[in-house]
Amino acid sequence: MGKAVIYYILLILISIACIFFFISKNYKFDKEFDTSGTNEISLTGDMPFIEPGGYSSKFAVVTNKDINADAFKNDTYATLLVNRDTKTPIVSFNSLRRIYPASTTKLMTGIVVCDALNEGKISLDQNVTLTHDIVLNEEGAVVSDLKAGYTISVRNLLYGLMMRSYNDHAMILAELVGGDIDTFCDMMNKKAQEIGATGCHFKNPHGLHDRDHYITAYDMYLILNEASKYDILNEIDGYKSFSYIYTDAEGNEHTDDIAPTNMFLDGQCSLPSNITIHEWKTGTTEAAGNILTMNYEIEGQHYALFVADGVSPEDLYDKIGILFNMSK
Repeated sequence: MGKAVIYYILLILISIACIFFFISKNYKFDKEFDTSGTNEISLTGDMPFIEPGGYSSKFAVVTNKDINADAFKNDTYATLLVNRDTKTPIVSFNSLRRIYPASTTKLMTGIVVCDALNEGKISLDQNVTLTHDIVLNEEGAVVSDLKAGYTISVRNLLYGLMMRSYNDHAMILAELVGGDIDTFCDMMNKKAQEIGATGCHFKNPHGLHDRDHYITAYDMYLILNEASKYDILNEIDGYKSFSYIYTDAEGNEHTDDIAPTNMFLDGQCSLPSNITIHEWKTGTTEAAGNILTMNYEIEGQHYALFVADGVSPEDLYDKIGILFNMSK
């Protein structure tokens, strides 16, 4: 009888340990993620200095000084809230610190694709047939069902990229526009420099982890502002669901019903009735934590926010609720 009791106690302890491991791996993020990638911004030869004169008249000016940051210091890697109308930073924590962007990277990917659309290099209704499978090795990376031989339009690739955050869509669009991934990333970095986002560096079009792939919260504020200039991105960010068709190698049609990764739009989190969301993008990796950046409007006033949360998706949206209240 004694041995049986000991056996059952050990079994219970092992079960508790397994449950704890599962929860911690799925709902928490390592706060001490590769600190070598979170150095303060430093100017180098390939990051030109931006004079604050005319630049400061167009955008909010953010320094390394924290602003109303107490509610965010313990749980977030970086937080920024800006009144876009008055160009005033309301909250700033680590806004000029290099951090990993995860899929918020796709905002810049979308911008570069939209530039190619505006220049007539590609069109929304253009069909793209995959010549090879897209291979992504990071565990948990979100991908569509597209394979070599499948055909899909640029429009639907862009919707899947921005709404569902498909990482393979980012690769397909990058190869289409840039010819290869490295060239497309050069285009992303050049565009970032042009809009003044000099604290970031892109090594891929999707945001899966790379130590040399980083942004700052302030860069994302500038990138969001740039994204607001493109009608197709505004259109995509307004959808709460979207269905599109693609064909396989045999010509059979398939339907993909996608929902936005923004929990305010997919119904998982309640959005106050007086708030309208405009441009947005989420991101999640183990190194980056949970991120949401977006432009939004409250009773005629326009704001931009960025939060990179190190605790959980629930905590991320709790922190954004705090920012909503500070917007009023």
